[in-house]
Amino acid sequence: MSQHARQVAHNTIRVARRPMVLLPTTRTDLSNLHQTETRSQLAKTELVFVVVPGALSQGEHLAAAFLQYRRRGCHDLPVLARTCCTFKEPALEVLWEELDNLSPLVQCLPEASYKTFENETEWDILQSYTLRIRSILALSGLDKKSLKILSNPPTTTPLFPNLRTLYCEYTEKTIPLLHLPLPSVVFLEVQFHDQPLFQNSLELFPNFSPNIRRLFIYLPLRLREVTFDTIKPNYFCRWQNLCSVICPSIALDVDTLVHLSRMPALTQLTFTLDVALPPSKSPLVFSNLNEITLRSESLHVISGLLSLMQLPAMTDFMSFIRNCPSRHDFTSFLAGVQRSSTGRTIKWLALLQTSFLPSDVVRSKAPLLCLDDLRSCMVLNNLRHPELVIEWNVGLTDTELLALVSSWPHLETLYINIIWGWNTLGGITPNGLLQLLQTCRSLSSFALAVDTRGYTELPPSGSSASLGSRSLLITYVYQCPRLDY
Repeated sequence: MSQHARQVAHNTIRVARRPMVLLPTTRTDLSNLHQTETRSQLAKTELVFVVVPGALSQGEHLAAAFLQYRRRGCHDLPVLARTCCTFKEPALEVLWEELDNLSPLVQCLPEASYKTFENETEWDILQSYTLRIRSILALSGLDKKSLKILSNPPTTTPLFPNLRTLYCEYTEKTIPLLHLPLPSVVFLEVQFHDQPLFQNSLELFPNFSPNIRRLFIYLPLRLREVTFDTIKPNYFCRWQNLCSVICPSIALDVDTLVHLSRMPALTQLTFTLDVALPPSKSPLVFSNLNEITLRSESLHVISGLLSLMQLPAMTDFMSFIRNCPSRHDFTSFLAGVQRSSTGRTIKWLALLQTSFLPSDVVRSKAPLLCLDDLRSCMVLNNLRHPELVIEWNVGLTDTELLALVSSWPHLETLYINIIWGWNTLGGITPNGLLQLLQTCRSLSSFALAVDTRGYTELPPSGSSASLGSRSLLITYVYQCPRLDY
């Protein structure tokens, strides 16, 4: 900054008579400047400053400004950190707050020989950077020597004392870092490939990261259909403040569910049911659980779990199954949803069969979905997003569908067998569709079968005018006849 610019800024602050701060912007890409540059070189960089009033401290203002600066894709925070003492701390805080990987730490390790830390002073220098890290998006960017150095600190002080969010892939290379003390981590997302390796190490997680609140454990896409062994309850029981547990490929046993039901902060839960759970002496009450997603081979296993649970705050319930449900299982499932939630809070209810058969498979003997099968849903008067995808034929008529949706005054989306199709000669008629849209004023997206036989023109314009000016997303409309016989 020129001497004239500094004088103007200084005078402006004095005249304002209230807290002010200099916020930097830049007109030069400084991402290629290195730490070896001198102050004289930095002084030649063109920076533009604006004076902004504020009630926060100067450091807080600068940190907020630098954060916005980084979000806009600017890469010259290292330069700002070396410009003056005022900028140093706020710029370093933002620069190190979130790391895409650990490669920046390699540059802070002892000289090129990759020796170990000879004294605590060298470690303190490294920690002057790591204590600023709040989020790490990948435990990558380290070679074996660097990993060895970081995994064997000369003191018991945590390497990442203020790290709160960690995304990582669980491999032999990342295990040493995951087993370092991470006292402040509250969000842990782990992708793993090797079941034995992961299961043997999972038990250690609560020891090193005792304050986890959001836990996300998942498989890569190519292994998503694999279900791993049931997690033993002692893995989870050391975490006392979990509010989100998402492990779609891991089965939880009844003792683990009992422990989770005692957590008042828990609002989101996703897991797999590999076998039917044994009866419980008392119901599992999840007092504040809003979202639950279950995976299972068969629907009757999920129905059995619902008979053990009470979900008074549930709003979103999704079930993924592989086998086509029987009529009895389907009825038991809907009755279980109604009983466990009392029907007052559910807004999103989805039952999705994920095993898709070839199009030439005969479905003539599949169950026929009628209004009687869905009557249990009609008490869910707050329902907004029903979604049904199962290997059934659908025989709903205009009258039945209108009777069904009349129970859902807040309906926003309606998907019935968007994948399997209705597979019957019936379906809702164009006039019935118009009545549906007139009845459901909030409906914005749907997938239904429409029987257009005998219709050669659109309904009268006067009828459609009553729909108003809302925009509709018609995800899929089946035009009958659509048969797979």
